[in-house]
Amino acid sequence: MLSALLLAQALVATGPERTGLQCVLVLGGFVAMVQWTRRNRAALDHLDWCDCASSRVTMRVIPSGRGQLAGAAGVREPAPVDAEPVEANLEEVAR
Repeated sequence: MLSALLLAQALVATGPERTGLQCVLVLGGFVAMVQWTRRNRAALDHLDWCDCASSRVTMRVIPSGRGQLAGAAGVREPAPVDAEPVEANLEEVAR
């Protein structure tokens, strides 16, 4: 953004055109920063976590029957899941 502003300063004559171009470049830079922050919000959130967070955070897996055909003959309940449920202490999971 700074190099584009310096280039506009050097190449465009003084006047309302340069002022308008500079405003557009600044607003475009801020929009780019907001988009970058939105796309990287998960990584930015992980920066605040301590090193022990991976051993304390648990994930709940809920099986679904998406792989089955809807209304297929003889299919009435979801497919069995081989994974056993994990017991978690809710005080450890809460942040």
